[in-house]
Amino acid sequence: MVQVFAKQDLLRLGLTDNEIRIAQRCCLEKIRRGHFTVTRPCTTAEHAVLHSATSSDPVSYPQTFGDIRDQSERLKPLIRSRLHELRGDDLYSHISAALIHGIHPPFPATEQAEIIRTGYHQNFPTLRIYDRTVTREHRAEVGDFAVTDVPRTLSDIAHDYPLEISVPMISTGLRAGKVAKSELLEQICARRRGRRNAEQAIRLSDTRHESQAESLCAVKFHRFSINGMIPQVTICSRSGNFLGRCDFKHEELPLIVEFHGLGKYYLSENGPDRASKDNHTRHMRLTNAGYTVFNLVWADLFRNEMFLAIKSHIAESRPHRRERTP
Repeated sequence: MVQVFAKQDLLRLGLTDNEIRIAQRCCLEKIRRGHFTVTRPCTTAEHAVLHSATSSDPVSYPQTFGDIRDQSERLKPLIRSRLHELRGDDLYSHISAALIHGIHPPFPATEQAEIIRTGYHQNFPTLRIYDRTVTREHRAEVGDFAVTDVPRTLSDIAHDYPLEISVPMISTGLRAGKVAKSELLEQICARRRGRRNAEQAIRLSDTRHESQAESLCAVKFHRFSINGMIPQVTICSRSGNFLGRCDFKHEELPLIVEFHGLGKYYLSENGPDRASKDNHTRHMRLTNAGYTVFNLVWADLFRNEMFLAIKSHIAESRPHRRERTP
């Protein structure tokens, strides 16, 4: 987590109100009333005190990706700013706990830090407090943070957030070996509210989803009643020659759905141009072998057109039953 200062801390370090305002035009950012974080390295001599480690841990700064992941990064200082305000058995939960455990939402899910405080419920602009009970075995500590453990964290998200958030996060936890479905099901048995949503989230989550985008695809298939899409299928020709490994293939039809994210191209060790060329060659092999391939990008996951087209293609490809005449 990044470095956070209360205003009193900055005044004790020798900064004046005017110097704090000037620093906000440089390397300091206000995250909520009376609390600030250092956003980037700075060579200004007057700001050197802001970049000195206050503990044995080195100073870290929020990461910048230039995309929707930046909002999750901006949430981290807000989470830390609440650390010394926790009371007694309070602990971080939901998205806040997931970020502390290293599990990120697929897109911005909240602008609030989230904690559990038994016997108290309140919703503030930058803080949401849940009135819940957490047993001792589902409490954990990660560094300075008291948090719900991974099974309880993902269970809370499954109960209280939509499938578009919970399924990618649960799949990430399953794939990383941080949780098992049996642990999540145990949590569901003890809950009532949101139980149906949580059960569906667990059913849709899959270790075979190699990215959160693929998990989002699975959710969209469910939303559009597109059944029979199997993740990570190896495709071979009739003679047994390898044609490719696809993100999703229909269990009966020669239908393939592929997601193309930046990672597929820019994380390739051979560079984006070679990755793009290889992907085109693979696409042509599959097409020539009789497969229909739908290629999705991130924006398609938030639009209906491609999934309606997939659903229509499946309906048209199935043999139509003749109506019986009397």
